[in-house]
Amino acid sequence: MDLTAETPKPEDLTRDELIAKVRQLEGIVKRLESANCTTEQSSTQGKKQRRQKPQRKFDFSKYNTRHVALRVAYLGWSYDGFQSQETTDNTIEARLFEALTKTRLIEARQMSNYHRCGRTDKGVSAFGQVISLDLRTNLADGPGVIPRPGGSANQRDG
Repeated sequence: MDLTAETPKPEDLTRDELIAKVRQLEGIVKRLESANCTTEQSSTQGKKQRRQKPQRKFDFSKYNTRHVALRVAYLGWSYDGFQSQETTDNTIEARLFEALTKTRLIEARQMSNYHRCGRTDKGVSAFGQVISLDLRTNLADGPGVIPRPGGSANQRDG
């Protein structure tokens, strides 16, 4: 197929020429679809399938906690404000707690002794918002460390 040749405008073609052009394009689409399917099959066959390990339950009782203050900066253009709301989950606070829970720094928001100072409205950014909460730590003692009875994660051999 010569793509360098000038293609006539559709309005300049006759009915029969338009039908022939449509059939030609349909053939090209079918070849591309079959080539795409072949490529997808060969790429999935070449990869080894990893077995998902069952996720172990994380034991927060083994860890001490530490009360910390975090200074947060964010661009709020795509969010509905900082503070969590009943009507939407698209807030900075909701995303922050998703990340803290996923990384297992907190067990749940309700148990994190969370405090914020200030808030922003929809679409507003902030550079220096401060929050405080209790995070999981391996520290045995120090400023802000809250020892957990029976906590053993900070005890290591050697």
